[in-house]
Amino acid sequence: MKKLKYMIIPLAILFCLTVSVQADSNEKEQLIQKGGDLFEQGEFAEAGKLFEKTLPVLNQETEADKYLETAMKLAECYKALGYHQRALPVFQQALPVLKKSRDRYRNAAFLNSLADLCFTLGETQTMVKYLLSSVDEARQADNPRLLAAILNDLGNALAWSEDYESALAAYTQCLDILAADQSKSGIDLNLKAQLNKIRILYLNTESGKALALLDQTFSVFKKLPDNYNKVIHLLSAHSVLEELRNSDRIDPDTESKLFYPADQILQQALEIAKKIRNSKLISYAYGYSGRLREEGAHYREAKKLTGSAIFFARQSNAPEILYLWQWQMGRILAAENKVKQALEFYNQAVATLNPIRTELFAGYRYQKDFFNLRVKPVYLGLAELLLKQAEKTKDKTAYKNRMFAARDTMEILKTAELQDFFQDECSVATQTKMTKLDKTPGKTLLLYPISLENSLILLATFPDGMRHKIVPVEQKELKKIANRFRTDLQNVTSKDFFTDAQKLYNWLIRPLEENLTKQQIDSIVIAPDGALRLIPFSTLHDGEKFLIEKYAIGTVPAISLTEMQAFQSGDSEILISGLSHGVQGFAPLPSVEAELTDIKDIMQGEKAYLNAEHNLSNLTREFQNKAYSIVHFATHGAFGGSSEKTFLLLYEDKLNMNQLSRLIDYGRYRNSQVELLTLSACQTAMGDERAALGLAGVAVKAGVKSVVATLWFVDDEATSLAIIEFYRQLKTPGISKAKALQNAQKMLIAQKRFQHPAYWAPFLLIGNWL
Repeated sequence: MKKLKYMIIPLAILFCLTVSVQADSNEKEQLIQKGGDLFEQGEFAEAGKLFEKTLPVLNQETEADKYLETAMKLAECYKALGYHQRALPVFQQALPVLKKSRDRYRNAAFLNSLADLCFTLGETQTMVKYLLSSVDEARQADNPRLLAAILNDLGNALAWSEDYESALAAYTQCLDILAADQSKSGIDLNLKAQLNKIRILYLNTESGKALALLDQTFSVFKKLPDNYNKVIHLLSAHSVLEELRNSDRIDPDTESKLFYPADQILQQALEIAKKIRNSKLISYAYGYSGRLREEGAHYREAKKLTGSAIFFARQSNAPEILYLWQWQMGRILAAENKVKQALEFYNQAVATLNPIRTELFAGYRYQKDFFNLRVKPVYLGLAELLLKQAEKTKDKTAYKNRMFAARDTMEILKTAELQDFFQDECSVATQTKMTKLDKTPGKTLLLYPISLENSLILLATFPDGMRHKIVPVEQKELKKIANRFRTDLQNVTSKDFFTDAQKLYNWLIRPLEENLTKQQIDSIVIAPDGALRLIPFSTLHDGEKFLIEKYAIGTVPAISLTEMQAFQSGDSEILISGLSHGVQGFAPLPSVEAELTDIKDIMQGEKAYLNAEHNLSNLTREFQNKAYSIVHFATHGAFGGSSEKTFLLLYEDKLNMNQLSRLIDYGRYRNSQVELLTLSACQTAMGDERAALGLAGVAVKAGVKSVVATLWFVDDEATSLAIIEFYRQLKTPGISKAKALQNAQKMLIAQKRFQHPAYWAPFLLIGNWL
């Protein structure tokens, strides 16, 4: 009896566990099913919540297929909501499960979806890797429709690279495979590929073929049931037509022809969206229709449609589109010269955008520079309206408040740009103590040049307060001159740069000359924007002298991200490291060895790491064991269009900005911040404004107060001479970093061999200039 008794208890427990497991299994199935239904209906926020709940309780070993399917749908929900950065770790965590799944179709779909995300994030090399793996899986699954989907994505990638002929070939192959496929998903994919092909035909100047295919696409729309997917296809068709209307490859006659089909498409989308009662889609249809009327200057109708779009965006709790329509209403009102009302909507747009900005991203498919197209203009528009209001008022207090509001708006924008570049909110938001500056210290001018479509605004802060000047130069003209000037500066055999140097001086400095003289300014600190990040302001010329010969010059990413405390160089500890050998395909830097020796002597450093000793292990140990106030790296560096393409060269490796930031962090743990980081021999991609943005933000990202770096690779000897002189000057009691660099550059100018700006101009002081 005792044995029976003890046997019954485990059986009872086992029975309870079995029921519990069964219940858990049933609950998971219900969650997956309900999430799938919501997913099909386009309710991505609600579907995502269910998938988030389900994914952690799925067993990666015994439920691999379900895990992959759920992970893929969760990631797709994030993508549909615009949160592409959230989708990436979902895919990455699920990748090991692929090896445990034998479902080739699901594996191929998963890899294809991951490749699509990589494409969205601009990681084209990684995308190709996953696309090729997806092709292999699709072939083993023997699934033509899936293979067609992959070919469509391949076409997108080729189009992104502007290889239009190859993109057309990929879309054509996709459409050939789908020719006999009349299933719902087959027709959906067929429409996507057709719309993609129409776009490329237009961009490839084959408008006749594009118009014919457009008519064919409209006939396919008629076959689709009135549901969520049909509205999505209609809105996608509108987006393609909108892009084409705004393309400089389209002639005016073709542009006008595209208005009417776009209007018809939106009307049809609106009718179906209302029929299925999807507030978000209704908002899109109203908003895009309002934009069409805005383009045609039919402002009364545009306001009505945009107002409806705002209402339904609020109804669907969709801030990612609400700010677009608030911005649109602001533009319409501004076009009607209703500045006060326009300001209200611009302020609403910024208030809606600020909390979601770091996660809002539309991808690189058709817009390689989403931030500059859909985010930056909102802040610039607000700043412009504030300055217009300031210009009209005679009340000194109101003028001052609007000027500060305009500069605060630019500060938010510049912080947002750095967050977008580094894809890291924390590094920008927390590494510096935010600075508010009503008046500049000493004899300093703080200059914000704001380039708008039809004018250049100089927002200037002097020791006695703020003022602004409006210069009538179009944004396109300013960008053209800045790019040409940058190119000419680097040509040591030419003096063609002088004409543009004077033109830029007349635009950027001459309007402020009276105040510069009156207030005895000796230092100019610039927060450059756009194409102006590509040029060294030191090279602007008044007809007699370069700007650097008259003023010490500093650059800040934003004044609110800059710590302003005078540098005391007396007891500075310096870490010195660099490369003179040519490694990893980079040229040797023969002057580096002498440069490190001289700096070590001037700054009384303990040690200098050279060549093989210039490695991550040594640098890590030094930062861990000692607090340094100055760090000097004499090595090749590159600033590319993204944080991943930005690095400093080590002997056997590359040090990216994230790694550099982690090294610098060791000092901050001791409440000791690096005062100055010198990057000798780095260069920024010519003509790449995003690369220049990365250089401007390196002080913030690295967590140091100031950086001395170069816009382009400089003659090895000139670099060493300038940097050595900079450190000599820095030892002078009471001298600022900006003045120390100014004196070093003037020393080069005084030598006939190095008079050309190519030798001395690229040196920049970024961050704290004091």
